[in-house]
Amino acid sequence: MANRKTSGNTFKGVYIDTAPGAGGYYSDVVNAKSHKVGKMFLSIIGIFSANVLLQFRPAGDPTWTTYEIYTDTTRQVIEDYSDCDWRVGVASGGFTSGAVRARIEYHTGESK
Repeated sequence: MANRKTSGNTFKGVYIDTAPGAGGYYSDVVNAKSHKVGKMFLSIIGIFSANVLLQFRPAGDPTWTTYEIYTDTTRQVIEDYSDCDWRVGVASGGFTSGAVRARIEYHTGESK
């Protein structure tokens, strides 16, 4: 299989089973303010050897900042009521083997 983005009405994610090229491979952006969410959930599952990055940037900022790096399955709550973009994925050089599914889940209408 090849790496692919996944998305639905309440999530944006990635499925990665081959090493990403230059620039890495990341989900589409979730913006807490524009999606009207405050609580999001990060879900990472699979059997893999990789560094999965959760990244954010203030809206309009071109630079992504790594919030946390995960090397195993996890489920975590992300609380953000600001105008920040979020994404999840694997950077170039951050994947060794296996398959990982990572996604940011959200429910619209939860903003304060």
